[in-house]
Amino acid sequence: MAQKKTATKKLGRGLGSLIGTPVSIEPATTDPESGSASGVEVSGPGVRMLPVADVVPNPRQPRQRFTETSLDSLAESVRQAGLMQPIVVRPGAAGFEIVAGERRWRAFQRLGKAEIPAIVKSIDDQTAAEWALVENVQREDLDPIERADGIARLMDDFGLSASAVASQIGLDRSTVANLLRIRDADPDLRSALIEGLVTQGHAKALLGVTDVRARKALLAGCVREGWSVRETERRAQQSTSQERASPGASGGQVQTRSAHVADLEKRLGAHLGTRVAISLGRKKGQGKMTINFFSLEQFDGLLERVGFDPHDT
Repeated sequence: MAQKKTATKKLGRGLGSLIGTPVSIEPATTDPESGSASGVEVSGPGVRMLPVADVVPNPRQPRQRFTETSLDSLAESVRQAGLMQPIVVRPGAAGFEIVAGERRWRAFQRLGKAEIPAIVKSIDDQTAAEWALVENVQREDLDPIERADGIARLMDDFGLSASAVASQIGLDRSTVANLLRIRDADPDLRSALIEGLVTQGHAKALLGVTDVRARKALLAGCVREGWSVRETERRAQQSTSQERASPGASGGQVQTRSAHVADLEKRLGAHLGTRVAISLGRKKGQGKMTINFFSLEQFDGLLERVGFDPHDT
C-alpha cells in the first residue's frame, strides 16, 4: 500500500516552478568499453544526457492515447529545431522512469537518437504521479477523460480526497468535481469526448439525462447538428422534464429542475470537494440529495464536515 503523503505544496504553477529554471547542460561521461553514457548523477540542478534505451514510461502517465500524426509532427520539430525542454525522470529499478515528457521521449525514439537531455529527480511515487498530472492536466490536447482518470488514479492509489488533489495540482474543487463526474459517462459519450466531437460542457449537460437511450439520441443530435453547450443544456432539460412527467401529476404540471437547484449542487459540491446530486420528488418539498465519495479518507472527511463522529456512542 502506498504511503500516504500530506498535501503541502500546490503544483499548479507548472513544472518550471518545481525543477527550477534555467538549467545547465552537463554531458554524461562515456563508458570506454560499451560506448554508452554512464556515471549519471542522481542529484544536482543540471541537465544530464541519458541513453534513450535506459528511459522507461511512467505507469501513472495520465495520457493514455498517443496519436501517430502528433508524434510525427513533434519528431519533425525536434529534428529541425532540437529539444526546447528536457524531460524529467526519476531513478528506477529498470533505469530511469519518466515523470514528465513521454511524448518527447517517443519522438527521440522515432528519430533513432541515442541520448536525450533529462533532469533527474529522486522523488516518491505520489510526487511523480502529481508532477505527471500537472504537466498534462491543463494541456489542450489532453482529453477530459484522461484528465478525469488521472485525478481518480491519484485519489485511488494514494487515498487522497478530491479536495486534496485539487489543492495539489492547482485546480479549484468544482473543476475536479466536474471532471470526476464525466467518468460516469456511457461508452458512446466517452468515445465522443475522446474523439473531440463534444466538449466537457456538452458532456456535463448530457449526463443530466438519466435515461441512457434518451441521452444517446441527444448526443447524436448534438454531434450531427453541432449544438452549442447552451443549446445542449436546453435540450437536456427538456428531455428530463418529459422523463419526469407522469399521468398522475396534478393538472399535468411537471416539477422540473430549476437553476436554483443546479446552483445548489455546484456550490455544495465545491464546499464538500465532491459531486453532489439533488433530485426533486413528485411532491412539493420532497426529494433526495446524493453525496459521492471516492475513497475511505474522503468519506471520513465528509463525515467530519457534517459534524458526525462515527465513534461517538
